[in-house]
Amino acid sequence: MLASMSKIVNHSARRLEIVDACLRVVSRAGLSGATTREIAKEAGVSHGIISHYFNGKNEILRAALQRSYQQLADRIDANLNGLSGAEALQQAVYDALPVDDEGRVGEQIELAFWAYAIGNPELAEERWRSYTEWRRALELLIKGAQAQEHLDGPDPTLVAETIISTLDGLGAQVAMYPDRIPAKRMVEIMNAMLAGFGFVTITNA
Repeated sequence: MLASMSKIVNHSARRLEIVDACLRVVSRAGLSGATTREIAKEAGVSHGIISHYFNGKNEILRAALQRSYQQLADRIDANLNGLSGAEALQQAVYDALPVDDEGRVGEQIELAFWAYAIGNPELAEERWRSYTEWRRALELLIKGAQAQEHLDGPDPTLVAETIISTLDGLGAQVAMYPDRIPAKRMVEIMNAMLAGFGFVTITNA
């Protein structure tokens, strides 16, 4: 039984190594450069090992997209411990901004997946699933902030979609021009948007 469990753990760990290698290749060379051979080289495994764990490039890319979103979600969740109301909303929005090297690399990966998903229904569906989960999580935070600050509206879904659209726009700009929009300016832009909905603004950065 223990041997069987060990195989399961090793299988999962090896898949994760390949997925992380894929993300590194995408951040460096884009989706066009993320061939299975390049991913195998980055992971330090043979092409045959890649084929053993994944049924083609699309499956690797889908797993990589899931991994990228999960990393962001985990970072946001970790920083929300003990927070509620407006403070929780502020923290979540700030953590989603690409204000550091990790965030900028994440946006470069995200932008690469956007372009590739246009002609790839599976990746497009995965992108939409992650978007929906993120929107619903924001809606809960927005409702909490509205209750704390006694705000009567607007619709939490509208606010969530506006926040995501603003974050996506900033992310695309940072991915293309990483040195042109400083963190302070990104916070100012998000604060202008949050203030328009009546929320207390971000104090980070």
